[in-house]
Amino acid sequence: MKKLAILFALTLCAALAGCSQPAQGEESPAPQESSKAEVITASPADESDEPRPPEGERTVTLYIGTKAGGFAEYAMTYEGELTPEALIQGIADLTGWDLTLAESVTSGKGGMGVCLSSESALFTGPPDPQKEEFRMYDVGQLAETILDSIQKTLQEGFTLEGGDPDTLDIWYYMEGTKPLELPALGLSWPIDQPYQWTGARSE
Repeated sequence: MKKLAILFALTLCAALAGCSQPAQGEESPAPQESSKAEVITASPADESDEPRPPEGERTVTLYIGTKAGGFAEYAMTYEGELTPEALIQGIADLTGWDLTLAESVTSGKGGMGVCLSSESALFTGPPDPQKEEFRMYDVGQLAETILDSIQKTLQEGFTLEGGDPDTLDIWYYMEGTKPLELPALGLSWPIDQPYQWTGARSE
């Protein structure tokens, strides 16, 4: 009986010792957890293979068309601070139209004032040759498209999110702070009113 009791006690101790050690099946979670971490850390590396814009580069939309006929949208990338001049130059680069400014765009509570140079396409006509996508068939179509495109692009580019772009007035004038006139079309716009193509006066 003594021997049986000792043998039973030894067996019990061995069983208890075995319980305190992790079973073979319990060792598997450790590798599984490490493999999950590897997948997570590998994901950014995989995404880095996709093309990304250079750091600090942003995108803004250019609008080409007329208020009456609608606008097509084109993305333009830029770096640093967005300026009205950069947007107007963006339209020029995209379309091939000469949109040289006579002076910097003025900004204030009343809106923005734009003075195109007398050498710009607004006064001299379309370039030759023209880009097929932006082909203009007469000076009237070109003038309306230039003025409406600049107006729409500036309004959309400088209106805060949730705001109404139409509330940002755009004023056009000529060198010497004169009212905008297009003698070839017999049209002019009063300098004391925001631009609207339909607001032109016939001479």
